[in-house]
Amino acid sequence: MSQPLYPRRPQRRVNKKARRIALLLLALLIVIAAAAAAVFTYRAQHSIIENALGLRNIEVDPALLETGGAYFTYQSDEDNVAASLGIDVSTYQGTIDWNAVKAAGIDYVFVRAAYRGYETGRIVPDDLFAQNIEGAAAAGLHVGVYLFSQALSEQEALEEADYLLELIDGYPVDYPVVYDQEEYTADQARTDGLTGEQATANALAFCERIYEAGYIPMVYTNNDWAQNMYDMEQLDHYPIWYAEYAAAPSLTGGFAMWQYTDEGTVDGVQGPVDLNLLFLPANA
Repeated sequence: MSQPLYPRRPQRRVNKKARRIALLLLALLIVIAAAAAAVFTYRAQHSIIENALGLRNIEVDPALLETGGAYFTYQSDEDNVAASLGIDVSTYQGTIDWNAVKAAGIDYVFVRAAYRGYETGRIVPDDLFAQNIEGAAAAGLHVGVYLFSQALSEQEALEEADYLLELIDGYPVDYPVVYDQEEYTADQARTDGLTGEQATANALAFCERIYEAGYIPMVYTNNDWAQNMYDMEQLDHYPIWYAEYAAAPSLTGGFAMWQYTDEGTVDGVQGPVDLNLLFLPANA
């Protein structure tokens, strides 16, 4: 049977310019998708640990800092963050009137619970750690603790973590448990030759053990250690407590708490005391 004859369809002319544009757009979309995937992967690998306080390492916007009053304040609607004011203390502050501290507007305290000797290597409790924790909690303050480390290895860092966990067991610690390793400048110390790689490994070992025990781990650092010792990319999935005594912090990459002065004045504390801003969710 003969096939019916139909009019032939007119051939479409290929617009070469349109094809080039389409290919360029496709390539651009592929690049954007790859970049988004890389960012997602990085954030998944370096996202902060899940924690009950909702802490994140944020980059502080200096324009939102209020520094003119007795204490610094900070709030960011974009980041949904409002800063909470606190202090950190050790035996050097002596006996503290915690009710007066609470009445002065302080929300929390980080108590030095223990330290490793910079010469002997022995881990010992702070003389007033129990008195400070109990007094602060009784006055209605939130309580975190820190250990001053002189660990030379991951094994020593784990030893410090285990010692601290046993020490604070049964005490009302509801804020982070902090690893504080710094250069000891007053005298020769056992950690003078410590490398940044080892210091980072020590901090990670300590924090992992603390997290396994059900507490929120945190790493204390200053600008020198953040720039020259710690690998901050390895540590950034834990909350960072950053110390810089200035009108605005200079560290990039973010942190969860900022120690902005060591010369604060607070009712109930004799002499100067460290002041801190902890960046908490504003709607918490």
